[in-house]
Amino acid sequence: MLHSEYFRYEAVEKTRFSEEASEDEKSGNLNEPVLVVLVCSESVDEEDPLEVAKKSVEAIIDIAKQVKAKNVVLHSFAHLSDSLSSPNVARMTINEMHRILTSMGYNSIKTPFGWRGSFELRVKSHPISKVSRTVLPSSHSQIESRKAMKRFEELIKEIS
Repeated sequence: MLHSEYFRYEAVEKTRFSEEASEDEKSGNLNEPVLVVLVCSESVDEEDPLEVAKKSVEAIIDIAKQVKAKNVVLHSFAHLSDSLSSPNVARMTINEMHRILTSMGYNSIKTPFGWRGSFELRVKSHPISKVSRTVLPSSHSQIESRKAMKRFEELIKEIS
């Protein structure tokens, strides 16, 4: 999760996994503070995607409250794992996260799933402006969680 000053995106090219998106949904420009959540659904999430979505929202809300963010962007980011879930499970999980966040009063924006595109953001500089959370179904061990956390931290170092 990246607490950012703003977030802009543009969906440019469809892939075989792309969901349908209107012209308005293919780009966005949020010029106010936002919590950008890079979402990666892994194969273990297939055990209980709805539980993973609910637990993910709990983790998002925990950080959103700390940084006082009412805007949340959910951006599918498969580059965080080498053990991805099926695209259908990933899409279902993100859609459920979006639904829950919206129902709880957050301005939740979901970028189009499965599109190649670009995004721009400016990450704030405070102790919790860049955080990682790994959410697993209750039936899964924490060993995978530590591996995923390490991969995310390496990615953050690359883009910082």
